[in-house]
Amino acid sequence: MVFHSSLPSIQVPTTGVVEFLFENRNNVPDNQPILIDAHSDRTITFGQLKQNILQFAAGLQDHCQFKTGDVLAIFAPNLVDYPIPLLGALAAGGTTTPANPAYTVKELTHQVSLSDAKVIVCSPENVEVALETAKNCGLAKNNVFVFGETVVKGVQPYTHVLLPGRQLDRPATIINPADDASYLCFSSGTTGLSKGVHSTHTNITANILQINSLLGPHLSPKKDRILGVLPFFHIFGLTVVIHMSLFWGIPLVVMTKFDLVHFCETVQKHKISFSCLVPPILLLLAKHPVISNYDLSSLRYVMSGAAPLSAELGDDVQARLPNLKVTQGYGLTETSPVLTAGPLDNIRPGTSGILVPNVSIKIITEDGKEAGINERGELWCKGPSIMKGYIKNPEATADCIDSEGYFHTGDIAIVDEHGHYSIVDRIKELIKYKGFQVPPAELESLLLTSPIVADCAVIGVYDTSQATELPRAYVVLQPSVKASDAVAKELMDFVASKVVQYKRLRGGIRFIDAVPKSASGKLLRRVIKDWVKKEEEENSVSKAKL
Repeated sequence: MVFHSSLPSIQVPTTGVVEFLFENRNNVPDNQPILIDAHSDRTITFGQLKQNILQFAAGLQDHCQFKTGDVLAIFAPNLVDYPIPLLGALAAGGTTTPANPAYTVKELTHQVSLSDAKVIVCSPENVEVALETAKNCGLAKNNVFVFGETVVKGVQPYTHVLLPGRQLDRPATIINPADDASYLCFSSGTTGLSKGVHSTHTNITANILQINSLLGPHLSPKKDRILGVLPFFHIFGLTVVIHMSLFWGIPLVVMTKFDLVHFCETVQKHKISFSCLVPPILLLLAKHPVISNYDLSSLRYVMSGAAPLSAELGDDVQARLPNLKVTQGYGLTETSPVLTAGPLDNIRPGTSGILVPNVSIKIITEDGKEAGINERGELWCKGPSIMKGYIKNPEATADCIDSEGYFHTGDIAIVDEHGHYSIVDRIKELIKYKGFQVPPAELESLLLTSPIVADCAVIGVYDTSQATELPRAYVVLQPSVKASDAVAKELMDFVASKVVQYKRLRGGIRFIDAVPKSASGKLLRRVIKDWVKKEEEENSVSKAKL
C-alpha cells in the first residue's frame, strides 16, 4: 500500500530560494537580529543580511564574471556571515556547493571539479587547501576569497572585494525553480566517491514549508532563539537551521564548532530554546557531569537527526532536562532533507515521527511487494523535496529513482498504526559516525595501497558510550608481516593521514586470515558483523560472570 501524509497539503512555491525568503511571509522587521556570533556577539539584522546578500551577488557578477548557472563553493566552518555567500550566489542566479572545512586537497578537489565551481570562499584556517584546490581545478587566485577582514596568503576577504560595490535591486529570477540547482551538497556512496546531489530551488522551498507545518506552530520570533551548532555544509544544518531561522525570523546564534562547555554557556547566556542536534551530543546532555553546572532550562525543543536516536537515550535526556522535549526527524541529502519528523505535541520516543506534507511512501519487502502497517521493508518516497538527481551521474540517479518518481532510500523502515515511522536498519553499507557518512569502500581502497596489506574489509561497529558507529578495519597482512599493536597503529595512522578526521578508523583494526567473500568475489560484510555480534555476546556473558 501507499502511505500518505496526514497533514494538510502545502502549496509548493514557484520561486527561487532567495526570492522565497525575501517574500518575508512572517513579516520579519528589518531591525530584527537574525544572526548572532556565539563567540563575539557580533549581530547581523534581517535587513543587513538582505542587503549584504544583494551586494555579494552584484560583486560576484562584477568581479568574477559570475553568470546564471555558475557555482560557488564555500569551504568554511560555521560562521555568523556564512549565509551571505551561501545565498549571495543564489541571488546572482547561480548555485552554491558547501564543502566540509576539514577536507583534504584531494577531497575538496573532487567536489570543486565535479560541481564545476568557479569561485571558492574559505576560512583563514584552510586557505592553503583552497589555493591548492584552485590550482588543481584551474581557478584563478583572484576567484578565491576568505571570510573575515584580513588578507591571508594573498587571498582577499570577500567583504573587501565583493561588498563595497553596487547592489542588486532584487534577487535574480529563477526561471525553472523545479529544475535549476540551488545547492550541490555532497553525499558519500558505497563506492567511496562522494556524489553531488542536485537540489532544486523547489526542493528547498518545499521542504521549508513542509518543516514549518510541523514545527512552526510551536516557535515564535518574539520568544525563541535557535542555536546553530550542526555544520552548515551538511543539508541538516543548511535547511533545518539556516533556512528555517530566516523563514521564521528567529535569531540564530552561531557556534563555529561543538564544544560542550561553550554549548552550555551559549544556551544559558542567549536563552536558547530550540536546536538541531545529533545523538552523540544528546548523550553528553544525558550523562556528562558538567551539565549540572549550567541553567539549560530555556531549551524547550531539540530535533535530533542524521543518525537514529534510541527511545532510551531520548528518555535519559528528558529526565536530565525536564523542560526539554526531544523529537526526531528522518531524511537524507537526497530528500532536502526532512521526510518525517515527530510532532512536538505528540512525540513517540524511538520513532522518527510522521510524514511531512505532500509526501507519499511505499515500504517494499525483500520480495518486492508493498508492505503494510508494522511490516518491514525498504522505504521509497515521492514528493516535491526529492532531488533532481546526482550531478554528472545518470546511472546512479537511475539506480535510485524509479519511473514513478519514487526515491529508493536503502533504509529499512516500519510504520505503525499511528502513522509514526521507525528506521530499523539500512541496506546501504555506509557507516554513520556522529551523523557523517563514511563509505567503507573508500577506507578499504586506502588500506589496500599499503604495501603490508593483502586484503581488508571495513564495517561500522556501534559504540554505546559514544552513541555512534565507529569505522573498524579487518585486515589480512602480507605473509612477511607479523600482526602486532605497532602494526595496527601504523595502519591507523596511515589512514588518518589521508582522510578527513571523521573517516578515521576509530573502531580499531582486527587482523584476520581471510576476508569472507561470496563465490563471485563479493565481500560479505554481514559475516563480519556476525563476528562482532558474537564477540559482544561473549563479552556480555564474561562480564555477567564477574
